[in-house]
Amino acid sequence: MTKPPRRLVVNPPTGLRERARADGTVRLWWEPSAAARARGARPVELDANRLTWSVRKATELNREPGGQKTRAAPVGQTINLLIDDYTTSQRYRRLRDATRKGYDFNFRAIRAKWGPHLVADFSKPVMATWYETLFDDSGEWMALSLLRSMSLLFAHAELRGWRAEGSNPCQRLGMSVPKGRRRVASWAELDALVAAADRLGYHSVGHACVISTLQGQRQTDIITAQRGDFREVDLRGEDGTIWIWQLTRSKRGNAGTLALHPETIARLADRLANGPENGHLLIDERTGQPYSVDLFGHRFVEVRTAAIKAGCATLKDMQFRDLRRTFGAFSRAGGAGKDDVGDVLGNSAAVNQHLADIYMAPQLLTGRRAVASIQRPRAEDERKKA
Repeated sequence: MTKPPRRLVVNPPTGLRERARADGTVRLWWEPSAAARARGARPVELDANRLTWSVRKATELNREPGGQKTRAAPVGQTINLLIDDYTTSQRYRRLRDATRKGYDFNFRAIRAKWGPHLVADFSKPVMATWYETLFDDSGEWMALSLLRSMSLLFAHAELRGWRAEGSNPCQRLGMSVPKGRRRVASWAELDALVAAADRLGYHSVGHACVISTLQGQRQTDIITAQRGDFREVDLRGEDGTIWIWQLTRSKRGNAGTLALHPETIARLADRLANGPENGHLLIDERTGQPYSVDLFGHRFVEVRTAAIKAGCATLKDMQFRDLRRTFGAFSRAGGAGKDDVGDVLGNSAAVNQHLADIYMAPQLLTGRRAVASIQRPRAEDERKKA
């Protein structure tokens, strides 16, 4: 006998129906009971490509008195449905992967707390009380982050007509903005991290530490960098050639062209000389694969722990993102101006530069000044400090 086709939803809620179409797709819908039909309920089409949302929608329809009406009133939309609607919108899809990941993390917490509640029922006092509770239980960073994500959802609800315009209950709550991290590394701490990475055989983690400190770029841009993004060029009007790194920054989407610091070139010499043009610059030595964000995070923790055990106890509170901030501190200490440092960090507006412009591009020259300003302390300087 021919086995019946496998159901998309193994344990469907009451009323959830599915049927295979002749073209191979599956129709998924909610069918009201006879009693619910008598009270005016009508079938509701669901989405076979969004099973979690479809199951949740069918469950909510079963809970509604009389079943789902032909047209639901906007005030009947829940936070769960609001999150579903926002995360399928064009606005959400245009966001960068790292931004979406942060929002998704917060949306899971919001679902757990407020999922079944109606969008229209929220008020400023409710949100103010939740903020205060989060502040006391989870800290000011988490409280601010969750309320900002909640505010984003309510702004989307206004666009959909699910709340009145200007009724966002998360606005003007008087939330405090925590001071940003100020931690920077010392040269000794950088050397300890690199040495620990080499001892563990995680040479690429040492590469990443050097790149972040001396080139001022984010973790995501470093671990996704391609060998072909690095090339040697001849500066017109200057003596000799320099190595450059062309990238599009993951956070802002702005382009940058960076001159490499001599220590970066020395550290990457083998990869620059022998790495495949179409491959990742950094590869995890244990797996032989490019890094994911999570895998690199685990490797960095291993390296930091090894460096601490080797005697560099001050690394206990060091995070990889602090190395990018260290670039700014080192270059400013070396005499670079704020604008030059900003060109490297990508915090100033940048334009997409074509290869034909690269040899004397203003952004390359200003960024080169910031990179070149970083110099290790000389032995006599250390003796003077002592």
